Amino acid sequence: MGLDPLGLEDETYSVPDVVEELRPQAGPSYRLAVSSSSGKMTVQAPTGESLREVANHAKLLGDKLVLSRADSNVLALALDLKKIGKIPIIVSDDYAIQNVAEEIGIGYQSLSSMGIRQKYKWTCYCPACFKRYVAGDVQVCDVCGTKLKRRPSRKESAKMRARG
Repeated sequence: MGLDPLGLEDETYSVPDVVEELRPQAGPSYRLAVSSSSGKMTVQAPTGESLREVANHAKLLGDKLVLSRADSNVLALALDLKKIGKIPIIVSDDYAIQNVAEEIGIGYQSLSSMGIRQKYKWTCYCPACFKRYVAGDVQVCDVCGTKLKRRPSRKESAKMRARG
């Protein structure tokens, strides 16, 4: 969405998977490359421990299947930074990222959307035979083979959104 790390006063971080995702996009890829080479942005992979922690929380919330590898890595890197005493804020318009960030106590900020107002725990169901599933790793109904859909089973007010 055009975030320019060079224009920020704070330390900025990203993960190698985001660098790979941006390669075909000239503007964002260029900004990231310049920011990284100037020392304004650190590109770093998260620890396996934080990746597992993010995966567990995402599975419990029902967001695991909608998070990309890059999404999970961004969340895990933010968790790593939090563990060493930093106060990370994830900049993303992705609601699943924001939902998991809310769950693990990481701040987040949207660029072009309002962001989440509520944290959701999702449940899955089969739209054909209506069998219910705990949201997690299952994508297809084991009774009829239909692709599952998600709906919120619990919600609460979001509190971690960064202001201003």
